[in-house]
Amino acid sequence: MTTAANPDGARRRRWGLSRAALAFIGVSIWGCWAIHSACRNAYSSQHFTSRQVLWVLLGTAALVLCAHLTPAWYRRRLPWLVAAVWVPLAVVLVLGIRINGMRGWFAWHGYFLQPSELAKPVFVLSLARLLERHPASPGSWRDAVPMAALVALWGLPIALQPDFGSLLIYALTAVLLFWGFGGRTRHLAFAAAAVLPAIGVVLWRYPYVWHRITAFLNPDSVARSAGWHIIQFRRTLASGGLFGRAWEEGLWSRAYLPLGHSDSVFASTAEKVGFVGMLPLLFIILALVIYGHHHACRVQDRFRAAVIIGMAGMLVTQAFVHLSVNLGLMPPTGITLPLVSYGGSSLISSMIAFGIAEAMIRDDPAPAEG
Repeated sequence: MTTAANPDGARRRRWGLSRAALAFIGVSIWGCWAIHSACRNAYSSQHFTSRQVLWVLLGTAALVLCAHLTPAWYRRRLPWLVAAVWVPLAVVLVLGIRINGMRGWFAWHGYFLQPSELAKPVFVLSLARLLERHPASPGSWRDAVPMAALVALWGLPIALQPDFGSLLIYALTAVLLFWGFGGRTRHLAFAAAAVLPAIGVVLWRYPYVWHRITAFLNPDSVARSAGWHIIQFRRTLASGGLFGRAWEEGLWSRAYLPLGHSDSVFASTAEKVGFVGMLPLLFIILALVIYGHHHACRVQDRFRAAVIIGMAGMLVTQAFVHLSVNLGLMPPTGITLPLVSYGGSSLISSMIAFGIAEAMIRDDPAPAEG
């Protein structure tokens, strides 16, 4: 009886979806409702909602596929995966279209593809592979320099677009993995000092970045220009209050808040359901941190642990930046809320990232309980 039960259990673990994956998909479905609500009574409501449903279906398929590949498969094919996503990062600088001053998308018959989003999971895989090659810790300069070079290799084409929001997510993810796997603070401090001249060049070359920073410090002084978005965040959240204005009654967000279906989706939804209504989403983000840390501590090798931490950390970091911008804790930047904001590239990238993390967890030989 025992021998007959184990293979069945193994098949369920192999081909079924975990409860965490089902919850992850559930959040993406909830995001479709958030987008519909943000665009309700507008000509674009059906357009955005129907497309997001399509992205959810494609993303779910990508999650299932990625979850059922093995860690060995990702190791062996990592060079091909890197080439498949890095080449579009370079090509988009020449053949991509420019939106809001950033050349970061390919366009085809009304559909848009953003390579910097789809490259995120492979970026984490490449960092994890590098960390695996240094099994003690990245605590010496000999180990830290290759990681800095790898981050620069990925970051340069994104900076040239320029997409500083995505670049921030890439950098924070790399810092999280470096520090979490034994990197030293002095190396991070040296790296921060090394990029200061580049930051100076950015502020000189793109004055709007500096204007966003000064507007963040005193938005009321430039309320009709650079401070507009920040003020609308504040007023939208105040309009929602503790319990919201009912799901379909977001008055301020619908009239004044820019990009309520994408970059401002947290504030837009918070006006309708209030602070209490957004608490479950905040708990899910916290649960993703705990889930990633728990399973990273259980796996048997450094590569899988780094992938799990990196994927979970990347998603949580992106969510944290989006929330910080919407809550007025950071200057505005074009960062979507994973699974919730409109956008096929962002949603599918998030699904792939979670699917790869699930693949690393599934390979654990310890039997799952329940």
